[in-house]
Amino acid sequence: MNLRPKVIALAQGYRKAHAPLTPERLAGGIGASLSYSKLPEGKFGALVPEQNHILVDQDSPPKRQRFTLAHEVMHVLIQQDDDLLSDLHEAYEGQELEKELEALCNLGAAEMLLPGEVVDAALAKKGQSPRLIPELAELHQVSEEVVIIALAERGPTPSIVLMAGSKPLRVYFSAKHPRIQGRVSRGAGFRRNDPLVIAFETGLPQKTKTALPNHAVLYSLEAYPKGGRVYAVYKELQN
Repeated sequence: MNLRPKVIALAQGYRKAHAPLTPERLAGGIGASLSYSKLPEGKFGALVPEQNHILVDQDSPPKRQRFTLAHEVMHVLIQQDDDLLSDLHEAYEGQELEKELEALCNLGAAEMLLPGEVVDAALAKKGQSPRLIPELAELHQVSEEVVIIALAERGPTPSIVLMAGSKPLRVYFSAKHPRIQGRVSRGAGFRRNDPLVIAFETGLPQKTKTALPNHAVLYSLEAYPKGGRVYAVYKELQN
């Protein structure tokens, strides 16, 4: 059961009804209040249903705060859509349900903030390149997470898209096409001779075949280092 088109349509409808999506309009569209405060490490936002209130981490960058807010709004929109919620519970249960719900909220948030037609036009012009991650983020003033989700979802080849940074190198954020089975956890590290580590340390783009951390499957990798981060697209190898 593919719930993604329903979630995208839900997000598109919300964007059209409440544009321009300032933080106040994002929260106000569901009748929620909004505040910013310090949250536990690794926690970017929270929904307080009994108060119809959204909390966003005050220390996150503004673009990341906006993405977090859109994610929490999607939680409410999905909860309010009885048919979509029923389909979700019919298809998943337990931890898989939670993982899928989070992925769907991310997908909807990305569609709200960066319309799919914009991403499709960029892909048609430049291909599924990791260079698009910082480029589209800057051009459309959205977080890199938003672009990563969109490229994974809309790319012509099923892929895992991610950004990594820090020393030792670790995954900051990743997203995958629905046809890809494996996931990449936030915080996952890389072996010393990994192409992403080489890109990070040399500042040189990399193109090769390689496996992901804790994966046995080979992918076609393109990695692009910029500004202390490495952006990567791992494409499924075509037979």
